[in-house]
Amino acid sequence: MSSLARSGREGGLLRVWYVSPERLCNLHCSYCVSTGDYAKSSTVEWASHEERAVFEDAVRWLGSASTRIGLRMGTLGEPFASKTFLERAAWLTTRGHIEFVELLTNGALLGRGLPRLLAQADSSKVSLWITHHPAEVSAGKLIENARLAQEVYGCFVVVNALLFPDNVESIMALRDMAVESGLRFNVDLGYNPRTPRGLVGSSGQMVPSLRLQDFQSVLDKVGANHRLVQINLRALEGVQSQPCRAGHSYVYIAINGDVYRCSRYYVLRRNKIGNVRDREFRLRPLSGPASPCEAAFGCCNKEDFLNLEAAAAIRDEGAPSLGWSR
Repeated sequence: MSSLARSGREGGLLRVWYVSPERLCNLHCSYCVSTGDYAKSSTVEWASHEERAVFEDAVRWLGSASTRIGLRMGTLGEPFASKTFLERAAWLTTRGHIEFVELLTNGALLGRGLPRLLAQADSSKVSLWITHHPAEVSAGKLIENARLAQEVYGCFVVVNALLFPDNVESIMALRDMAVESGLRFNVDLGYNPRTPRGLVGSSGQMVPSLRLQDFQSVLDKVGANHRLVQINLRALEGVQSQPCRAGHSYVYIAINGDVYRCSRYYVLRRNKIGNVRDREFRLRPLSGPASPCEAAFGCCNKEDFLNLEAAAAIRDEGAPSLGWSR
């Protein structure tokens, strides 16, 4: 068993999801959720010097934290499009208290980006969550790059697909290729990025694939985890009072450096824990039993809702990933 696979089974690991303001992206997906004030860019890494400074401060805080951390690093754009982002991610893998660093990527740039990252990184700590965007990247190229990461460089790799009404066949083909190649495969629900904020808790508005008449059989066809989908929809529609470990063994760091129990609390500006830019900030995770969620609805991010007690049976505590489940 690799050191990555062991790390989650040891006690005291704090899992952190950090979303960086790095904006540069090489793709132009119509369903991208990086919109409005958080829009990605085809030309710039950072919208301002301030955003770059926040990123540097967040990396500095993560690299000097006094607790063991399993880190999932997202961007508004694509991590492998940014030399600066990769350099900092590589540095974090060399820190003794960092158990793993997981990057969320579209997989298109791995051929040239992995050598750059792993020239400086501890490859045994690198995890890749590779989401397929079929209109932008061919399935064959994605699988080729995912195999490179797993077989040549030894990364922990998950190939992920987003389910929409019009891509069932392409997901089935991708699943078959992934399984044949010995790659972990996952299917998540694709969201409508234009869902009005007040309707985020309406799964009918938020999840286009629910309009499929044979939705349950489609889940079987694409290889989705029915229990995971059920929890996803439950978290969207009514999460209030459900016991959750967010804030205990998991926290969220927003693009401005604010720290919250989860991303939903950040959106609601509820119970802010602190900010990583504050030199006096010391994170003190909650102790005791899981806490009841105070949000009425709209828990839509997998990194968050996998902390629900309802997800305990499918949450893989031993995986170096905030999104990989049994």
